[in-house]
Amino acid sequence: MKENEVILECRNLSKSFEGVQAVREVNLTIRKGSIVGLVGENGAGKSTLVKLIAGEYIRDNGEIIYKENKVFWKNPYEALKAGIGLVHQRPLLISELTGAENIFLGREFIKGFIVDNKKILEKSKQLLKKYPISIEFDLNKKVSDMTAAERQIVEIIKILSFNPEILILDEPTASLTERESKNLFSIIKKLNSSRQLTCIFISHELDEVFELCSEIVVLRNAKKVGNVEKVDFEKDKIIHLIINRDLSEFYPPKSTRKGKCILEINNLTSRTFHHINIKVHEGEIVGLYGLIGAGMSELAESIFGLRDYSEGTIIYNGEEMKNIQVNDMIDKGLYLIPGDRIKNGLFSKFSIGENITITHLNYLIPRFLINKHKENIISVKAAHEFGIVYSNINRNIFTLSGGNQQKVVVAKWLLKDSKLLIFDDPTVGIDIGTKREIYLMLRRLTKEGKGIIFISSEISEMIGIADRIYTMRNGKITEELIGDRINQRNILQNIL
Repeated sequence: MKENEVILECRNLSKSFEGVQAVREVNLTIRKGSIVGLVGENGAGKSTLVKLIAGEYIRDNGEIIYKENKVFWKNPYEALKAGIGLVHQRPLLISELTGAENIFLGREFIKGFIVDNKKILEKSKQLLKKYPISIEFDLNKKVSDMTAAERQIVEIIKILSFNPEILILDEPTASLTERESKNLFSIIKKLNSSRQLTCIFISHELDEVFELCSEIVVLRNAKKVGNVEKVDFEKDKIIHLIINRDLSEFYPPKSTRKGKCILEINNLTSRTFHHINIKVHEGEIVGLYGLIGAGMSELAESIFGLRDYSEGTIIYNGEEMKNIQVNDMIDKGLYLIPGDRIKNGLFSKFSIGENITITHLNYLIPRFLINKHKENIISVKAAHEFGIVYSNINRNIFTLSGGNQQKVVVAKWLLKDSKLLIFDDPTVGIDIGTKREIYLMLRRLTKEGKGIIFISSEISEMIGIADRIYTMRNGKITEELIGDRINQRNILQNIL
């Protein structure tokens, strides 16, 4: 391999959808054997750019040069056969087929006049052994019965089975466990060193990008705005390129005063948490922080009425709540906004507008038949208020980027007035710019006098946004931190 040999080049690449510019005159040079991180806010153009490279979209303007030849892919399979494989953020699999059948779909082994499923399974197992992303994995299981992580692994193995020269990974770790993510990185590094595999890696997790990549390309508002070599990797620098702001402006100022106590929990106990005592006031963000399994989400679900508790009291807005039901809490203005938007936050077959209005439909449109025109007016107004970027309010919810989907999850709850909001890891899997928009929204809500319980898996996020923090370990509150005591050292001391 020649030093700095170019394997892929994009020249003035542009693409728009219904008048919205998704990629604008992007110039990109990928050297053979490099691992290039592609970062930017949701909607910056990352997925569109790689889909152009992989033949899934037809460019409006510009050129793609692959191995010194101008190419114009007719379809993604043509690009794949030529050596460019794209692993999608949402796997493109046939749900009624097994994992093995999906891996060799269109390349089945034939025995006589029938498909040799035994050989397909055998070859798939050999691939899983060659690329051990997951230690225990049943490739004979139907995709419809698989977890999100298992589906993602099948998608990755399927593309790797083509032995691509350029492997494009679009948010591959979003549904993987930490161990599976580390296994994937190990495989990429090994392939990169032994076979000069070239990789384009999209992720919102900058720590992942720093660990894996030799170079970072930053997109903002459909344009390329930066190209950073590994020696110059600095989180502040990359974040500034992504959001065009200094990191000091990333978290809004914290609350300086709070109102009356809106939630008081006394000695609350269940199978997963014990003797919980916390308070939440109007106008403040109260953080719950601990390791996975410490009981934060279970506590939130009990407050909302999704889980039972065996003893203790919940006093909400001055009233002791008994036999808590979800509908009662919603009627009283207490909402739980889940972090897993795919599993718990969105209706996959509904439109953007329908997802926005579904939670409070009986209040907003109180008739037996839904007035579609009125529903569209309500959802368009909400989309504008929450900065949701979309082309048509009646398109399917999954035509939106991940960050805009998360805005929908929040917007649908806030169409009706509320007093207390519980956010369970609301920024997982979304870009830095959208995270900041959510932080600003949280502060806007506290200024309106609402109380907020905030659960996060990121310690820096918790430090930046919470006014008070209750740390948790093994289902118990271990400490209450406020003011200058909110720092990484104190948090870690009380959760480990």
